[in-house]
Amino acid sequence: MRAKELRQRLASVERGEARPSDIAEIIEASPDFQAFFPGDPFVGEAFGPARIVEAGLQSTIQWAEGNVVFSSRVPTSKPGPFRATTIPAITAKGGPLECLNDDMLEKIVVMKGSQTALTTTAYVWLAHCMATDPASALVVMNSTMDAKHKCAETWKPMFEDSPGLHRYLPQDIRTDWVNKYQLVNQSPVYWTGANSAGALGSKPIRRLILDEVDKYPQAFGRGQKSTKSQAASEAGAVALAEQRVKTYRKSGRAKILEFSTPTDDQGEIAQAYERGDKRMLHVACPHCKAEQVMVWKHVKIDMKLAAKDPTRATGEAQYQCPHCKRGWTEHERIAAIAAGEWRPTTRAKVPKLVSFWIPSWLSPFVTMEYLAAKWIAAQGNKTMIQDFVNSECGEPFVHFENLLKPSLFRDLEGEYEQGRRFTQAPIYAAQYDGMETAVFGGVDVQKGYLVATFREWVRGGDSGMVWHGTVSDMAALDRLAEQYGAQFVLIDSRYRTREVQEFCVGRAGYIPCEGVKTRAKSLYSVNTLDLDEGRSSRTGVRVIETLAHDGDQLKDILTDLIQGVSDRRWMIPAGFSAERDYTAQMTAERCVNGRWVNPLSKANHAWDSEVLCLLAAIRFGYCPVGKEAK
Repeated sequence: MRAKELRQRLASVERGEARPSDIAEIIEASPDFQAFFPGDPFVGEAFGPARIVEAGLQSTIQWAEGNVVFSSRVPTSKPGPFRATTIPAITAKGGPLECLNDDMLEKIVVMKGSQTALTTTAYVWLAHCMATDPASALVVMNSTMDAKHKCAETWKPMFEDSPGLHRYLPQDIRTDWVNKYQLVNQSPVYWTGANSAGALGSKPIRRLILDEVDKYPQAFGRGQKSTKSQAASEAGAVALAEQRVKTYRKSGRAKILEFSTPTDDQGEIAQAYERGDKRMLHVACPHCKAEQVMVWKHVKIDMKLAAKDPTRATGEAQYQCPHCKRGWTEHERIAAIAAGEWRPTTRAKVPKLVSFWIPSWLSPFVTMEYLAAKWIAAQGNKTMIQDFVNSECGEPFVHFENLLKPSLFRDLEGEYEQGRRFTQAPIYAAQYDGMETAVFGGVDVQKGYLVATFREWVRGGDSGMVWHGTVSDMAALDRLAEQYGAQFVLIDSRYRTREVQEFCVGRAGYIPCEGVKTRAKSLYSVNTLDLDEGRSSRTGVRVIETLAHDGDQLKDILTDLIQGVSDRRWMIPAGFSAERDYTAQMTAERCVNGRWVNPLSKANHAWDSEVLCLLAAIRFGYCPVGKEAK
């Protein structure tokens, strides 16, 4: 390559018109590379060999080993010059640091255990970027206070105590080197908390670090603390932060690093990990050389010994190869990790996104003895087990409580046919003779149809489905309600709200309902709405009753009825469990940390209509709850 052409290419990098990686291979392959710099007066300090190296020939690891020093001020167990050997899993072939240097990738997601040094690694990568290819950056943490502390504890001391980084500090320390903003190599680095919606939606950013995203707010506005200026349904913190890289995304220069210890499988990091290629570290056994992914079930702990002598049991704990059954020493474990290779296990659902799973046992800062001690201490304690799965295994904790299975509904079939009241069937008639009964309906409103359930309730709590299915419109619903003698029909008004309200006015027994977005103190509240005035009223001409209900609490009660926790009878007609749409929709949701979620976004209309039938029975005294149930 001629000197003039090389100078032009280097100048394009300086102006931001090209990326260092665009010319790195050309420079490295040039026969003039070694001879060009010493005798060319134009190059000088600005374009010397060091500048070329900074412009892309060095990886983050190579650069950091020559420039980054962690002093005793930085909270690390191994102060001193940065060494790749201290984070073998992260620096392994195909790992997070290698992907962060890949211009073809936009987002790197890491679902991790504790003590894996991801935060420190993120700062080392960002420092490399700011030194060699400076551009605006944003670091987001759980809160503004956390962001300020982490900046002061790790980021700033890394620059201040590393001789190789001094030249990138700003001239005006008082204004350009504060805890929420630093000017590094003439480019800004911002720090903010995920709890501030306003701070997440302003300046364009090229590089974005999202730290511990499972602690971020999932949404701003309704149901969250918010200002009047915020939209009631504003997106969550991650979505707002990622909007900041839009400008650079169009040119293919944006980079996002997202990582967190997971919570449950509906958490942000678990969902992001699933959208990626789900990379796992493949290591070779030091004894039999068999390749494997290190998982917790291969960590051997003598639990019988732990009951008698936990100290000895933890000391003898070790990772065991599933192929040759030989245990690994701590030295062998770390060596195997350092020589490992990251490989994808699936195809990413989102372009330019890769995801990694890094459990604690891939970290040299964690020993098998420590993990065994935590596991032994957690036995019999559900909360501690969950913490172990999240913090050490780096896996989401899947909650199975209140999970309904399709097979359960076969046992709920009564000896009566659909379209009939179960209390009139010969096998039940005598038992319920003379008892007060009522039919209530629950309706889930969709775009072009309605999903309705009519259920007969006996005062006291026993019930049997009369009819369930789809109707085309409100008029058809009205005919069904009359056919089955429904006293009250509760209709979900979240969708097609005005249409539902207008249908209910002047029609006795029809009540619009809407679930609350936050946990309510009571199961439901009764309100009145003046359709002409648009406000609560009891005196207008067109006034209707409305119900606001807590769907999570109602689903808890419904699940108990279905599972037979109480002695109340809850039935469906004979053969109805074979209706796949019904059973699939009744099992679409499950409870996670007290909240009912639909993890795969399946249709759940039957579930919602049954919840409204239950609400009607509770509202009108046929299914007592709480103290009334005793």
